[in-house]
Amino acid sequence: MAGTLRSITVALLGTIVLGAGSASAADVVYDQPLVPPSPEAPSSPVYVWSGPYAGVFVGYNFSRFKNAGNVTFDGDGLVGGVYSGYNFEDGPVVYGVEADLGGSGVDGSNFSPLLGDDVDGDQNVFGSLRGRVGVQADPFLVFATGGVAASRNQLSSGGASDTKTSVGYTVGAGVEAKFSDDVSGRLEYRYSNFGSKDYDLGSTTVSSGFDEHSIRAGIALKF
Repeated sequence: MAGTLRSITVALLGTIVLGAGSASAADVVYDQPLVPPSPEAPSSPVYVWSGPYAGVFVGYNFSRFKNAGNVTFDGDGLVGGVYSGYNFEDGPVVYGVEADLGGSGVDGSNFSPLLGDDVDGDQNVFGSLRGRVGVQADPFLVFATGGVAASRNQLSSGGASDTKTSVGYTVGAGVEAKFSDDVSGRLEYRYSNFGSKDYDLGSTTVSSGFDEHSIRAGIALKF
């Protein structure tokens, strides 16, 4: 009887030990190593060039009055004004239409043997309507432009003066940069040729041509 109890006791102890071992094994928690999230690559801002815009510009013009009273003379001066346009986008290509209107301080003079006096030339108001096309490389846009242009000029000599509006063409190129989503600045060069006009200077009619080179800087707001 004692042997039987001994055998039962040993069997129970073995069962308890095995159960405790299994429970301990089940309670073991293996910590997984923490893997830090991979940092996201910084994304470059994408600028939208399409849409309407308007801005202001200042510049300096180098002009020439051609064959005014049989003399040709240069003029120069500050210019300033406003511009407005609309852009479209097709991939990296940006194209659209733009107009500008400005006032000019360009003037010059020379002595005319034909008139026997100085002949003075002044540019007053000018403007243009042009197409534009460019290639964007954010935040920059390199563009070319061309279209029709007009200039209101005055010739004076011996107390007489006459004012005419000349119409011609203008071509140019420049670079524009985005300062933010809605604000951009530009630097451009333009050449304009306005042909010839006849000016009535009292008893003498003088035919004068007019062209100019213009360097302008502007800033615009996109709507």
